[in-house]
Order: sequence, then C-alpha cells, then structure tokens
Amino acid sequence: QRRVRDRALLYLLKTNGTAEDKSTYLSVLRNLSVIVALFDKDCEDVYNEIATSQWETQDTKFRETTKYFFVSLISSQPFYTNKVIDRAIRSLFVVDNDMKVIVHETNLEIIQFVSEKMPTYMKFIQQKIVSNFPHKSRPLLDHQAYITNILKLGESIPSYLNEIIMTIIEKLVKIDIDISQSPVSENTELFSFEVSRRTPTDEVTEKLDVILSDFLQYMNSSSTEQNVANWCKVLLLAFDAHILKAHIPPNVPFVMFYFFNIQPSFRTVLLDYFWSVFADKNQPAIIRQSGIMYLASFTNRSKCVCKGDFKKIMLSMATWCHSYIASNDEVSVKCNHTAFYAACQSLFYMFCYRHKDIFASSEYKMFLDKVDLHLIVHCKLNPLKHCNPHILRMFNKLASMYEIVTCSAVIERNARMLLPSTQLMGNEEYPFKSCQLPLTSKFIEPFFRDMECSTEFQSEFRRYKVSENFEDWDSVVGEVSIAMSPDL
Repeated sequence: QRRVRDRALLYLLKTNGTAEDKSTYLSVLRNLSVIVALFDKDCEDVYNEIATSQWETQDTKFRETTKYFFVSLISSQPFYTNKVIDRAIRSLFVVDNDMKVIVHETNLEIIQFVSEKMPTYMKFIQQKIVSNFPHKSRPLLDHQAYITNILKLGESIPSYLNEIIMTIIEKLVKIDIDISQSPVSENTELFSFEVSRRTPTDEVTEKLDVILSDFLQYMNSSSTEQNVANWCKVLLLAFDAHILKAHIPPNVPFVMFYFFNIQPSFRTVLLDYFWSVFADKNQPAIIRQSGIMYLASFTNRSKCVCKGDFKKIMLSMATWCHSYIASNDEVSVKCNHTAFYAACQSLFYMFCYRHKDIFASSEYKMFLDKVDLHLIVHCKLNPLKHCNPHILRMFNKLASMYEIVTCSAVIERNARMLLPSTQLMGNEEYPFKSCQLPLTSKFIEPFFRDMECSTEFQSEFRRYKVSENFEDWDSVVGEVSIAMSPDL
C-alpha cells in the first residue's frame, strides 16, 4: 500500500495535477482514496497539487472522483479538514469556461458532508463564508458566483441561511455607504477636450445594482408560505444589526421596502418595529431619529400602507408629541429633545406627503382635532424652529391652504429671535427616496407611492421650485437635518 501511495504521489507531482490522460489521473485518485489512512502530513505538497487543480470545470465523473477523494481524506485524516473546507469555499468564485455563473454542487456537497458528519466545524464554516466574501473591487461575476452558491448552501443547510442573508446585507450596506460617501468628481472647466471616462464609483454602483436586483429576485422566488415568517425575522435582524446603525444608506433599505410590499400581511410587523426603535428611550438619539424617519417614509411611500394605517400612525405620533409636551413644556438646555423634534418633523412630513388622504374623508375634522397640530406648533418647545426649512415651507403652505393651523407668526418670531445655537444631526435623508439604481428600481416602482398634490398646491409648489431652485420633491425632503439640544 505504501508503494502504491508513493507511486501515486510521484505521478501527481510529475504531472502537476494536469495530466493529459484523465483516466490515468482519475485511477490514481481512486487508489489514493482507498489508502487515505497513509496520507499523512508528509503528503501535504501532493494535496496542494490536487487542491489547486481546476477540477470544478471538468466533467461530472472527474468532479465526483475528486469529491470522493476529499471526503475520504477528511474522514480519515482530520488534519486536512480545515484545508478542504477553506478550499471548497474559496472555489465558489469559479465560473465556467464561458464566464457564466455556475452552482458548484460538488463543493457544496463537501461542505454539507462536513456540517452533517463533523458539526464541530460549523462555526469554522460560517467564519470562512464571511471572510471569503469578495471585496467590492472584485469583478461582478465573482460576487454573483459567490452569492449564488452560498445561498444554495443555505438552502441545503437551513441553519446557515440566516447567517448568510445577514452577511450579504452587511456587505451590501458597506458598498452602499462607500458609494454615498465618495466625492462626486466635477468638471469645472467650461470646455474640456478630455474623453469622459467611467469612474470607479460608477462601476461599483452598477455592481451594487446588479447584486441588489439579483438578491431581490431571489427573495421573491424563495419566500414561500412555509418560510416567509423566517424571512421576516432575519430581515429585521439584519436591519437592526447593519442597516439601522448605518444611518440610512440610500439603496440597501429597499430590501426591506420590497419584501414587506410583496408580503403586505407582515407590514404591521415592520411598522411596529420602526415605532419600537423610536420609542425606546435606551437607544441613542440618532438611532431614535432614524427609527421615526424610516416609519414616516415607509408610511408615505409604500402602497401597502393604506389610509387607515397611515392615520393610525400619524395619530400615534401626534399623541406621543402631546404627552411629551405635557411632560416637558419648558425648554431646558439640560434635556435632549431630539426625539420630540424628530417626531414633529416626521409628522409634518407625513402631513405634506399624504394630505389628500386626510381630507378625502368626511371625518377629517374629527381626525385633525385628535392630531391637534395647533398644540404642537405653538408649544414652548418650538418644533418649527428646529424643523428642516424645506419641509417647514411646504407644511406652512399646506396648513394655511387648509386653514388648520397658522405657522407664519411662529416662523416670523423665530426669525427675529436669537435662540441658543443648536447642534445638528448628520445631514441625513429620509429613506426610501425614488430608487436611482436602474435594475433595482424595476422591482420597487410597482409598490412606490408618489406624492399627489392638488392643482392649487402644484402651482404654488412650482413657484417655490423656481425661487428656491429645487429640482423635485425628493430634493425638498432629501437633505434633512434634525436640530439637537446643545448638551448632546
């Protein structure tokens, strides 16, 4: 047996794992598979020769023989288990000879074998899946091949699926943030004779668009009645762990928007979650602000949120503001009123965006009496002073048009008063703006609600656009900053 082993090792070393005679090569592998007990640490060089061969792109017989060798090897020699796992996961990048994404069934079966027969390696496998995720600079095909295969692995081993989904979302968030923070190159010369070239940011943006649209497609096709509750759970976990703390990246949150629109029966779960983030006093102020901004924007822009849900949410915000005013009707530099100002601004934003839904009902007066915008606008905490100026202008115009509350006097008084300087939160945008990724937007558009304005308001809105040089409503509610108390 040792002579057989030595001949086989010598043959593999001489051919460097690329023998022209495949039948001889496969025969050697079969012989080695039988005597793997003799395949000790001294044979590591030969293992490396076998492992580095591109056997994934060979025919089925070749792949199955190589897989059988690796399975036999780790069953007999645990020393090689880590190497086999690492090699199998790193090979999930490999595409076929036509540069197309393929599912590496043999590598996935090796990983599945280890998970079932050697459960102590499951944590190691999860770590390798995360650490081998392609960097944003890697080609698009690498990302597609890797994500396709690890999702396939999650289907075979359900205990991995949640971790895989969270890893994908985490990596996409990082790419999204890098894109949003990249400086936009501007050509200040009136005439330029240089040929326009694509920037790295453009390429990464297109890469994110393809990956995100592929993920939405997978989510749509794989979410069934049996696993939709688990999808809901893992997406909320991923949102809480990666998206929420990223402070509103521009594109990846549409994963949440899309899922809860194709599964509208779970929309209240998402809305309740957003509210719970805002209402949690133990959360940092900036996290509470993000929670109420997500709640307001999803309520405004998602078609699955009906008029009844919209009014309930708006009334809940108003009731919370009333309670806060009753408990804190004196401005104090020792108190952080960020949550209150964030809630007020979001309330004004919702009123501006869906005001037609309010006045479409014959009971709008009763509803507005409960919301009591007059109490909020004229309280001593002075939320109009800390409201984004663009939203403030729109709210002032609509409130005057409908004659529900007068803001002009407060606005003029604020302009005259020298209030203490305030610190601002980051210039964050409300989430779920119109998606600017072409492929991803095709999934979002059917569920996206545009702002509807009356003819009278549209004419006034156009006048504001000219005077303020606004491009559209998204620019009006885009760069939002909430005033924070001085002691933050």
